[in-house]
Amino acid sequence: MIDDHPLVRDGIGKRLEETGRFAIAGEAASLAQARSLLETMRPPPALIILDISLGTDNGLSFIPEAGAICKARGEKPPAILVYSMYKDPFLAQSALKSGASGYISKSADRLELTAAIDALLGGGRYLEKSLDVPDRTTAWTELTRRELEILTMIKRGLTNRQIADALCVSVRTVENHLGHIYLKTGAVSRRALLDM
Repeated sequence: MIDDHPLVRDGIGKRLEETGRFAIAGEAASLAQARSLLETMRPPPALIILDISLGTDNGLSFIPEAGAICKARGEKPPAILVYSMYKDPFLAQSALKSGASGYISKSADRLELTAAIDALLGGGRYLEKSLDVPDRTTAWTELTRRELEILTMIKRGLTNRQIADALCVSVRTVENHLGHIYLKTGAVSRRALLDM
């Protein structure tokens, strides 16, 4: 489980272990900890529960990285369930495009969480029932991985400077990507991007 809030990790971990069906193999509060943990776990866990907001880190960026770590060792990558405070169709679509197998919000009930875990462990996918995720013909499916990452950070309320700092790029680079995002989505303002 990867979440920067200890109470969330403890609460979800206890809730899952109390079912008698699941065991928590490890916990991480940051992407650096998650990376280190996954690199040392043999075999990797069957499932990772991943938050999007990890301080200034974007949890979605870990999804392809986790796959690459496991594939480099010839191991099957874990299924990834994004478990976020954001009940947002765009973020759900972004998570799936990044390689996640499921997405539910932290407002979902315990039964939905276990249903999602069961679906992913069975090789399937899962989206929270109340999310209205558009089909894959929407404009944001044309965004590059970096553009999706920046748009995700914008939806989290980060400024261009904060995004630039988190990605180790210049503010001008962020502004260039933002220009491409506006063109591809047809949005005319930051507010319109937030409403997507």
